[in-house]
Amino acid sequence: MEIYANSHFRLVAEEKQVYIVIDHFDYKLQQFIEVVKEVPRLQITLFGNLRKAFATGLKERIEIGILKPLIELTFDKEYMRAAVKLNMTGEQFMLERSITIEWIRKRLAENGVTEGILEEVLEGGLQVQVEQGIAKGCDPLHGEDAKIRYFQLSDRVPSIRQNGSVDHYELSFIDEVREGDWLGEKMMATTGMPGRNLRGEVIRPKRGKDKPLLYDRSTIKQVREVDKLVLRARQSGVVQMKFNQISVMGILTIDGDVGPKTGNIQYDGSVKVTGTVLDGYSVHATRDISIMSDSGIGMVNRIISETGDIFIKGGVFGKNRACIEAGGRVFVKHANDCSIKSKDSIHIGLYSIGSRLSAKYITLDRNRGKIIGGHVNAGVQVVAGYIGNEMERETTIQIDGFDRLKLKTELEAVLCSYRQLLIELGELSKAEESENGEQPEQEENDERQQQKEDIYLRINRLEERRSMLIVNLNAKGEGEISVVHKAFPRTLLQIKELERRIDKTTSGSYYFKENQIFTENII
Repeated sequence: MEIYANSHFRLVAEEKQVYIVIDHFDYKLQQFIEVVKEVPRLQITLFGNLRKAFATGLKERIEIGILKPLIELTFDKEYMRAAVKLNMTGEQFMLERSITIEWIRKRLAENGVTEGILEEVLEGGLQVQVEQGIAKGCDPLHGEDAKIRYFQLSDRVPSIRQNGSVDHYELSFIDEVREGDWLGEKMMATTGMPGRNLRGEVIRPKRGKDKPLLYDRSTIKQVREVDKLVLRARQSGVVQMKFNQISVMGILTIDGDVGPKTGNIQYDGSVKVTGTVLDGYSVHATRDISIMSDSGIGMVNRIISETGDIFIKGGVFGKNRACIEAGGRVFVKHANDCSIKSKDSIHIGLYSIGSRLSAKYITLDRNRGKIIGGHVNAGVQVVAGYIGNEMERETTIQIDGFDRLKLKTELEAVLCSYRQLLIELGELSKAEESENGEQPEQEENDERQQQKEDIYLRINRLEERRSMLIVNLNAKGEGEISVVHKAFPRTLLQIKELERRIDKTTSGSYYFKENQIFTENII
């Protein structure tokens, strides 16, 4: 079948193959682009053969391409979309418009298309030589994931504020709630709305992903309120968040001082003292301790928090007797002749004089914070504005240091475990999706939710460990002492097994690396 001819060559189609026959050897290949426009069904697939035909002028049939259908109608595999392409000229379409539309309708019907036909395109918007959507199914509206909110704990970030000539050490420390108070909520995942394909078949939506509310069931209850699950306190107390699991711990509030009227305090929970702790008395709690007197504490016996933080608003005047120990962090305005130990970090607002400090991280205000005298021992890092004083009081700063390679290896192991838990979580989600909207048995659903909750808790534990490792690795070298403004003579800096004695006023960051102590300026 001849599909095109001029005085120079002919195009012949046999089934789907297209051949060229050269009649006169004086036609330029560049002119062939006009032929393609006149024969929209032609698709050049063997361009090398076409070039050869015009270069040699051989008077024999040479295959150059394929013959496309006059009308191409395609469907996606889900039968949600249909597209048409008219491989014809505009003039040809105008002459055969009604036949073309009738052919398209017939083929749609043969393929089971009963709905979604875009009549505005079919009857008035068809164009030639471009692919156009001709029918569209109704997409399912997938469900929304569960949305969870929790009680927002106060950030434990201390600050020094001046009021006239007085410095105030401020910190939002304890978040108290009463029985029945709101602690969190979950907007339930939705099932979505089904769709329909071009054949009228129902397309099920994907259900939104569920997320568990992580809470201590002994101190918090879950209740359904309208369209959401709400967490409310079973008891009055202090809100705690550990591994992103919320709970309410008991709190003992001492209105006034700890002294002869109260005796020593020992409590399973948090303790809040609105006054001070008098000389010789102790406070021992399993959770947080806050002592709110502006005057601070003096020659107390012991202030101990087994697992929580300690906040002493007014500082410590210990007279070499006061002992403070925390399983978490310690926040204090200033420390005078006392002992402070923390399994995490110590934050001092203004100064430490003649004190024994021990923690992983010891941080004083970068501009005003001073360490004068005493012995400071940190696992990873010490940061202060000044160390020692102009009177050259002997001051020792010791860093135990860490093995950077070992921490990096542990971090990789943590990330590997994290990824594995995400895979397990994904498999549980796939199991839910495979149910195709069917409601599982209550016992099966409860078991799956418990599995999810356990995985989330394990993920949160790993995240907390990951964060701690990252903080360690952010320190310079394998242990760092950062002196922002001045380190005075008779200051001894010890990092791991190496020592550096300061013999003239200086500043900088001192860190251990490759069995040496390096110094770097602080910008």
